[in-house]
Amino acid sequence: MKKQLLVTFILSFIISKSLAQEKRKFLYAKITDNIAEISNAHIINTNTNQGTYTNEGGEFRILAKPNDSLKISFVGYKTKIIIVNSNHFWMQVNSFILERNIIELDEVALKKHNLFGILSRDMKQTPEDVAIVKSKGALDFSMIDFEKAVINTIDEIDRSKAPDMRKETDPTTKFAGVGGSFGSGPDAHAAEKRRVRKEIAFKENFPKMLISEFGASFFFNELKIPKENYLHFLEYCNTLNIEQLYKDDKKIDVIKILQEESKGYLKIINLRE
Repeated sequence: MKKQLLVTFILSFIISKSLAQEKRKFLYAKITDNIAEISNAHIINTNTNQGTYTNEGGEFRILAKPNDSLKISFVGYKTKIIIVNSNHFWMQVNSFILERNIIELDEVALKKHNLFGILSRDMKQTPEDVAIVKSKGALDFSMIDFEKAVINTIDEIDRSKAPDMRKETDPTTKFAGVGGSFGSGPDAHAAEKRRVRKEIAFKENFPKMLISEFGASFFFNELKIPKENYLHFLEYCNTLNIEQLYKDDKKIDVIKILQEESKGYLKIINLRE
């Protein structure tokens, strides 16, 4: 009987001792990067899956026991694993140091181009902007002789139309052709055509005029506009009526618009790449 009590006592002692060893207690520590404390760093005991965060002073406490693993992580730093030992509990505050995670940029490949650094030659190598090419094609009056009067032939069907009552009631129309016309005949039509042709010529020469006026260095060095995007950039800015401002000799306003709009334009083309 005494022997059984002794065995029971020994087993109880062993069990109680093992339970005491399994009991976790608070471990106190501070996280820094050798320069300053790190707040809001994430700490997790991977054995219990319990976690916590550091306060503004980089301090934390967590339940642990020897041989537990503490995983410490924070954005911009390398994750660190701490194996808990008995000495950690003797320290009033342990100090753990995180190492910064240095991110290396990938190599940038420069595409081969055929530019020579001479504007007059490089502009010939620059591909034409599709929008400008199409707009030129839509407004191509090169085959029209603007000096030639417009004469429409009148057939039997035209003669059968109802008469223009404005001409019947307007006394000035009766004198048309005698010493000149009082109406808006072929001369007014030709004048409008000449105005349109002049407007098209201005639009075609506008990019060259800006380069001549402000210099290539202003666009390609100061504003950092890629040479192949020069025409596209002008179309981008033209929503703010830079062509009309240039016509009105408000060149300072044009420069301000180009400087301001270049910032947003560069962001857009960089996002596309």
